[in-house]
Amino acid sequence: MIDALAPALAALRDGLPAAAKAARAGADSTATMTKAKAGRAAYVPKQNLKGVKDLGAEAVARLFEEISR
Repeated sequence: MIDALAPALAALRDGLPAAAKAARAGADSTATMTKAKAGRAAYVPKQNLKGVKDLGAEAVARLFEEISR
């Protein structure tokens, strides 16, 4: 979740569309991660994480995308 939330909050000063774009980039980047440091994903084998977006980050990205419309 933080992977999308932190960039969105940092970009918020540039407006909601910029925050939504930053949140989307952060959420999309989680699909390349193969090791989770926290949360439920920390218990999932790395081969099962590759190519899968973090659900919390995806939710944050969708929230910012929706409120920026």
